Amino acid sequence: MSPPTIIDSHIHLWPQETSNEQGHAWMTPGMPLAKPHLLKDYQKASKHSGGQEANVEVQGVVYIETDVRYDSPDSGDLATWAKGPLDEILFLRNIVEGKYGEQDSKMLLGLVPWAPIDQPTSVFDEYLTLAKDMAGPVAWPRIKGLRYLLQAMTDPTTFEKVVFGNHFIANLKLLGKRGLSFDIGVDQRSGGTWQLQAVAKAMEMAHDGVPENEKVTFVMNHLCKPEFSIESESFQQWRVAVERLAKLSRTYMKLSGAFSELPEGLTSAEQIAGRVKPWFAHVLSVFGPRKVMFGSDWPVCNVKGPAAEASWPIWKEIVQLLLNDAELSLSENEIQSIWSSTAVEAYRLG
Repeated sequence: MSPPTIIDSHIHLWPQETSNEQGHAWMTPGMPLAKPHLLKDYQKASKHSGGQEANVEVQGVVYIETDVRYDSPDSGDLATWAKGPLDEILFLRNIVEGKYGEQDSKMLLGLVPWAPIDQPTSVFDEYLTLAKDMAGPVAWPRIKGLRYLLQAMTDPTTFEKVVFGNHFIANLKLLGKRGLSFDIGVDQRSGGTWQLQAVAKAMEMAHDGVPENEKVTFVMNHLCKPEFSIESESFQQWRVAVERLAKLSRTYMKLSGAFSELPEGLTSAEQIAGRVKPWFAHVLSVFGPRKVMFGSDWPVCNVKGPAAEASWPIWKEIVQLLLNDAELSLSENEIQSIWSSTAVEAYRLG
């Protein structure tokens, strides 16, 4: 089989200006991510020498927002308190318009920036206008969806107040009408299975009564960050929650982010593929391979990855081992869907 053509559906980038706590609240001094990460760095990370892994072709990437710092909505006008996310869009615009080189512009196929989906619809709509103006006519068409991270809300009352609130549901419906997707980050391991259950209910509410062609597309991140402990009851709870998610139309799952959730002591691609396999097999069984997409979560994959800044090739090898597993019986077309075609469909990259 020839080397796969890959669209990496989940990468992050940031310039020097935001490589610090002022730009990202989570970017503490000295941590490995507290430095610029640009597409030239990604291109180096995704290339490797020797063996069957040498001829990987990454055709393009989808950028996912990086949880940049912003102020309280009560602190002033929208353009002021949301300056951080709007500056993030300006950074992306500069890439798309070629200020980082023609190759980078061509590689950045899709953009999924932040948006205040928890705010009143009038504020949310105003933000979309500001975002469109900041992106400009060249970069705006590459904005395919939006994300607002939910996983850090570890208090059920706070979480449910947001996702079951009128603003959240109404704004999801507005995204569907605008043809924009919504990436969902929830966390079973650090947050709890209840996050998956609550967000599934909210997603159902957002689709309820909406014509099929206006339903918002959902893209679930990182297998919903499971515990990867098959002995615990969390595995069965995760299975049930993911099956509920898969029943929704226009809903996809990313095969990504596993390094952050795996227990210590797994170092080889074979070991990690073996640990991830039961979760991946369940996702395949309920979503089907044409609703599953590859993502690297670069450069976050470097933090707990088995090879530090050389972890991208390891994750790619793990995914290749899973896709070629005879017990999973995937066809060549289904394998190519996971490497690239699903991302093209979900994010309308064609």
